[in-house]
Amino acid sequence: MEATQKSAQVLRLKASLLPFTVLELHSLALAEIEADLSKRLQQAPQLLRFAPIIIQLPPQLVPLPVAQALLACLRKLQFIPVGLRCGQENEPLAQALSLPLSTDSQSAKNKKPAKAATPKLIRSPVRSGQQVVNPHGDLIIMGNVGQGAEVLAAGSIHIHGTLYGRALAGIEGNRQASISCQKLEAELFSIAGEYQVSDDMDPQHWQKTCYIEMQDERLTVQSV
Repeated sequence: MEATQKSAQVLRLKASLLPFTVLELHSLALAEIEADLSKRLQQAPQLLRFAPIIIQLPPQLVPLPVAQALLACLRKLQFIPVGLRCGQENEPLAQALSLPLSTDSQSAKNKKPAKAATPKLIRSPVRSGQQVVNPHGDLIIMGNVGQGAEVLAAGSIHIHGTLYGRALAGIEGNRQASISCQKLEAELFSIAGEYQVSDDMDPQHWQKTCYIEMQDERLTVQSV
């Protein structure tokens, strides 16, 4: 019995795809930051609440009390700060906050697309509450993506039906990814972390066949 207990597996380490949200700050006005994030949380609570978040600080020396107040604000809003992205001037700040530091603020924008992988084909509708992920390439859905459903891919997403739920392409930073659907009625769509919710979508694209891509660092929608 004692030998069996000693050989029993205590834990496992497994690779996992965990997309992070980057909070790109252009100022340190905490009241304005909190108001803006509160509005975005109301628009996309399923995407943002309890989201692991990397804070990209503006290019200036940030005082420790200000950074601590910022972290407190984010945690109050139920974000989970997991790292800083900033210049070398704030390296001591990251150490004081016990957060990992990335000094390459352009790493996500300059990340090269992953090598071509076999697309994942889903032959049935994705129903409410379901989540379908392809962490290595494109995702093809032969039916609808229902309200409350979520489809995610490292590459592009092709929906041969209506997108009612959420579609997140380029989840590892591939800004060349795209989203297409036969009819757009989405709760939310996103490419490489840039997203739009239904309230922000141009009405001219609603219920149209759409192609969504990144152009000049912004999401663009074409419809017919």
